[in-house]
Amino acid sequence: MLADNVPAWAPEGTRQARADLSRLIEPGDLLGSITVSVLGAERTLHLIRSGQKPSASDQQNVGEAAESSGLTPRQRKLSEALARWRTRLAQIGDTQMLRSLGRQGGGLLIPEDAAWPRQLGDLGAAQPIGLWFRLSGSDDHDPYASVSGHLPRSGRSVAVVGSREMTDYGGHVAWETARELAGYSVTVISGGAYGIDAAAHRGTLAGAQRGHRPAIAVLAGGVDRLYPAGNEGLFKDVLRHGIVLSEMAPGSAPTRHRFLQRNRIIAALSAAVVVVEARWRSGALSTAHHAMDIGRPVGAVPGSVLSASSAGCHRLLRHTPAHVVTDAADVMELVAAEGPHIGAQAPEVIESSQRHAPVEDFFSALDGLDEAARRIYDALPVRRVTTPGRLSEIAGLPIPQIFAGLSRLERTRLVRRSQGGWGRAAPSRDIGS
Repeated sequence: MLADNVPAWAPEGTRQARADLSRLIEPGDLLGSITVSVLGAERTLHLIRSGQKPSASDQQNVGEAAESSGLTPRQRKLSEALARWRTRLAQIGDTQMLRSLGRQGGGLLIPEDAAWPRQLGDLGAAQPIGLWFRLSGSDDHDPYASVSGHLPRSGRSVAVVGSREMTDYGGHVAWETARELAGYSVTVISGGAYGIDAAAHRGTLAGAQRGHRPAIAVLAGGVDRLYPAGNEGLFKDVLRHGIVLSEMAPGSAPTRHRFLQRNRIIAALSAAVVVVEARWRSGALSTAHHAMDIGRPVGAVPGSVLSASSAGCHRLLRHTPAHVVTDAADVMELVAAEGPHIGAQAPEVIESSQRHAPVEDFFSALDGLDEAARRIYDALPVRRVTTPGRLSEIAGLPIPQIFAGLSRLERTRLVRRSQGGWGRAAPSRDIGS
């Protein structure tokens, strides 16, 4: 349901600006995402195109946000970043790209749209600039009119991922688990690759219930380049029963870096991530680690101790909080145990030395907060972490003021920071220990 008085779709100028920026700024370029968030897409694009030097105010606001996100002084240099993005200016200028993709049943979702998946905000500064999508459309079909029905509902989506070099055992478990999840009307998300990803997609399609669009494939290249080509038939089936997504602009080729960055989107869209089979250094493990960073539960399917294809799953089970998963019922229990709310991370395990401040100092610091800092502190969850964007919405303060306030609160040890976001620090009960 859309909120009252919130436009369903962002202005086309903003959409076109983000479309162009998705060609200029690589996934994982945190300063790029932060700049767009702080200055806005159109202002950022103008600075890149014009060659103008950013104002002192622009540099200060972006710098403060970047510092709060953990970027080093070298990584926070806006002028250098603008010069880097300008090297790709020749790649933009096609104002018909969005319209052309629309005729193929596609388009670009952006954070300003009401249909934007809000759980992506859990990525913080790593939230994508936009999500290109493709449905099974035609010339007389408006893809924006139906895209919302193809996106995962909060708490009803699970990623099923694993290695390309799957065994018969892994393929069977992936197919059967995905089929059963689809039967529960759960959206199943994977990456469209050979092996476990393909088995998961096929199982999802086999278990699809009438009226439910259970399949999502998140690609590392453009949605007009369904890669790998050997899965073309599978992608066509996914398009008929779901949606294909990518943060990469149409025409973009998949690269190793983009595959790894794509995995954070799979993790953020999901209520839980299940790794079916993974070798010791499998790229699928990065999806699991992204999930843990933002508080998503992770399940791993155990295999033979003699199988190299399960070594990565055993590694997760031994060295991380990952849970043993053997079927879809286990996955549903995993999701239910974390509660229905995706967009607010699960509690994190933090060493007490990081989490607690002495009681006297703690309450003295609370008493000394100014109004803005108090509003930010009151907006923080007690046992979870959240993102600056969400804090901005709850506290009613602009993003630069949120970042500045979080920095002050961190210095007084009232908040804790993790890769997943920000949360309250609790006072220690062991005074003097």
